[in-house]
Amino acid sequence: MSEIRLTNIIKRYEDGFVAVKNAQLEIHDGEFMVLVGPSGCGKSTTLRMIAGLEEVSEGDIFVGDQRVNDLEPGDRDIAMVFQNYALYPHMTVRANMGFGLRMRGVDKNEIDHRVNMAAKILSLENLLNRKPKEMSGGQRQRVAVGRAIVRQPSAFLFDEPLSNLDAKLRVQMRTELAKLHHQLKTTTVYVTHDQVEAMTLGNRITVMNEGVIQQVDTPLNLYRHPRNRFVAGFIGSPAMNFIRGNVMESVFSGSGIRLALDKVSHQGPATLGVRPEDLTIAKGDTTSIFSVPIEVVERMGHETVLYFQLSGDPLVARIEEDLAIKAGENVPFTIKSQRWHLFEATDDELRIEHLAHPDPNKN
Repeated sequence: MSEIRLTNIIKRYEDGFVAVKNAQLEIHDGEFMVLVGPSGCGKSTTLRMIAGLEEVSEGDIFVGDQRVNDLEPGDRDIAMVFQNYALYPHMTVRANMGFGLRMRGVDKNEIDHRVNMAAKILSLENLLNRKPKEMSGGQRQRVAVGRAIVRQPSAFLFDEPLSNLDAKLRVQMRTELAKLHHQLKTTTVYVTHDQVEAMTLGNRITVMNEGVIQQVDTPLNLYRHPRNRFVAGFIGSPAMNFIRGNVMESVFSGSGIRLALDKVSHQGPATLGVRPEDLTIAKGDTTSIFSVPIEVVERMGHETVLYFQLSGDPLVARIEEDLAIKAGENVPFTIKSQRWHLFEATDDELRIEHLAHPDPNKN
């Protein structure tokens, strides 16, 4: 079993700064878990505590049934892939991939077998005799992944492994990592600040902010049922729109708009959240909720992204067609039926209402 469990984990530095606050997390055997959040949220610190590169101030970390707090990194049966590849420049690809096994005294024939197997999986067979300086960034990252594979660990840890690659290579490597996990089925913990990476790779995603785990869920549930305003605004690109206002008798009023909200018991200050794709242009006999001049138009070919303001609140609409709209043009908008979220106007900003989607876990 390679389940990983974090129980009441706290990371406190000598200056008193608390980087991770009471983290509780269970990563299932064979799962691809992504830790995501803005810079400084504690995700990399959490990963490094699992790896043994950072000490745990309080709490317990288990790999399988074994508590690993006091184990050295090399004794945790975990392989880590770093952002900067960490390859030895004077060694060939073959030597880099087999180095860790040689240090552990593994038989040479076994090392060759594992290196050749990993090279085949990662399409590195023709590069085994090259040195890192003779390779592209994407090839170097594959070598770093291969070095982790040959160890045959109980879990892989990835710390923003694609952040040094260009956009095209990131997409390619995302696909390769997804295929690799499907093939090996090894428990994987992956850290990124890129929510697109998180959404496309993770079986589940852990969203963190200021050292606190905000929500752990599947990508679809995070998108459709965010626990609070932070999760709602972080997950999704472009980000969710937010409009401040009040709810009285199931009607939201704010920024010059009025919107009837079915079966809402909340009364008082609230924030309305609407995904960009759920803002649509009012046509024909459709009643518009507001009409505004467009500030910026982005034509993507398959869709048009419109930027505008509503009483000072910046909003974005994503329309799934190529529209002949120009900046400065006044456009009427409406919100797709029941496709809205409502959040408390409090410090926690918890969600009041769920988006009206069917539960994907129910038939």
